[in-house]
Amino acid sequence: MTARPEDGAVVGLDPSLRSAGIAEIRHPATIHPPNRPKAVSVGNRGKSDATVAQRAARIHAQARNILAETPKDARLVVIEALPPQIPGAHGLHAERAALWWQVVGTLIRHGIPVAEVAPTTLKKWATGDGRADKHAVVAAMQQRWTFTRIPDDNAADALALADMGAQHLGWYGPEAEHHHSPNVRWP
Repeated sequence: MTARPEDGAVVGLDPSLRSAGIAEIRHPATIHPPNRPKAVSVGNRGKSDATVAQRAARIHAQARNILAETPKDARLVVIEALPPQIPGAHGLHAERAALWWQVVGTLIRHGIPVAEVAPTTLKKWATGDGRADKHAVVAAMQQRWTFTRIPDDNAADALALADMGAQHLGWYGPEAEHHHSPNVRWP
């Protein structure tokens, strides 16, 4: 059987050890009621005095949590790119990078196309301003997806990413000027 253009889900991921945002959008012809994406956050606080083994276990567990929330029929995953390293946060950046690559590597091994989106591109697409704060992204996504519960800013970022992917596949059209031609290298 050949897959139809509307089969599967587009998934947005905002990976984080503390609270990763995950959003899922399905083609409007396949969901009832339409326009009700799923948006969740998963994660837990680590300990500042964690050992190397504890930190490695936390990264691995969070990757499993994220992948468990990713639908098996994902046809595209749009993930927030790693931000540039922040001075003084070497360990945190390395741990986030380890999580990011574990998740991306697993998705690719399962044959799921992955597109990465810079944080400024995500913010510009969601709000029209590449330097918008988290509250502005939440407000923009809540306005765009009125009937979707968005638990936090991580889930809002993930929803914006999934929305970009669904638009790329032609499931939804641009609703604002800043939705046209986001700077993304699509797979």
